[in-house]
Amino acid sequence: MIKWLIHLLILTGITTPVFCYGNAPAHTNDALPALNWIPPADSFDWIQLKSGEWLKGKIRVMQEGDLEFESEELDTLTLDWMEIRQLRSARSFDVLLGSNIRERQKGFLLEGRITATPTELHVDGENSVIVPRSKVQSFTRGGSRLNYWSGKGSFGLTVRGGNTEQTDYNASANFQRRTPDTRFSLDYLGTLSSVNKEKNTENHRINSAFDVWLSRRLYLMVPFAEYYSDKFQNLDYRLTLGVGMGCYLIDRRNIEWNITAGPAYQYTLFDSVALGESDTQNTEALVVSTHFEWDLTRRIEVLFDYSGQYTRPADGETSHHSVSTLSVELTTRFDLDLSFVWDRVEQPEPDSAGNRPEKDDYRMIAALAFDF
Repeated sequence: MIKWLIHLLILTGITTPVFCYGNAPAHTNDALPALNWIPPADSFDWIQLKSGEWLKGKIRVMQEGDLEFESEELDTLTLDWMEIRQLRSARSFDVLLGSNIRERQKGFLLEGRITATPTELHVDGENSVIVPRSKVQSFTRGGSRLNYWSGKGSFGLTVRGGNTEQTDYNASANFQRRTPDTRFSLDYLGTLSSVNKEKNTENHRINSAFDVWLSRRLYLMVPFAEYYSDKFQNLDYRLTLGVGMGCYLIDRRNIEWNITAGPAYQYTLFDSVALGESDTQNTEALVVSTHFEWDLTRRIEVLFDYSGQYTRPADGETSHHSVSTLSVELTTRFDLDLSFVWDRVEQPEPDSAGNRPEKDDYRMIAALAFDF
């Protein structure tokens, strides 16, 4: 009788069945863990996400609103600082306060172990300081200055034999030194190719910049510099030195896009020129560059870099350089990078024989990259 009554109640919608297996509870509690839970005292940094999940690993840097975190199981993660509910570091950090340069006064650079709550940041150094999280501009690992450095290097090699012997070398390196309020970058890109033991391609490009942050999105480049050599473009070398300003147009967790611009001085030494022509050129230039980075998935990202050096039409040395890269993470430290490189000189200088080089150079690069 009771069995039929239960079936009747279910059919009429008065009640619904509840199933329990083993010792499982009949309901769950989705509340976040209490804020007073403290991770164990160990050598790891700990962060808690807004979902309540705790992760242990190493905090690398918080800059531009993103926190870089290394996890042994999840590799390197880039997390939105606003998505971090709590944080506790096991080592000392340098902390920069102030949302813009006018707020940065003496004492606004703190050092010590850090603990973050949803609203505050505690810095435990010589003196314990508590500040609102809204005033935290950035922080980087303190102690050894080697902690400020990071980088990536890649190398590609193609060898062909048979009727034609061809060898192609491609190498690139990227180094960064980041402090709470500055960023120094040094980049190299080079290609060497030969057919039947005779060179047909050789170029080297070195870029460097020192950035000073004015706010989370705005920074000064004081200065930036470029060295470029390509004898097959009749350039023994070209030096560019200037100053500029950069701005992040998009600054999200998985998409970044910035643009920089500024005046520069350009000096060029040609490899060879016609009789009676000068083999050097001095000119002013406007340098414009942009960097776009899009994380398609946790292991795949798309990068695009462009720089243009615009000179007076009479000088004819306006040039363009771009690199488009698809980077696939293979392991924690190794990536596979597939890049398309484009270089263009609007009016190449003829050599001593009167031959004018082609305006455009293209190349595809497949390389194994190493992060450190």
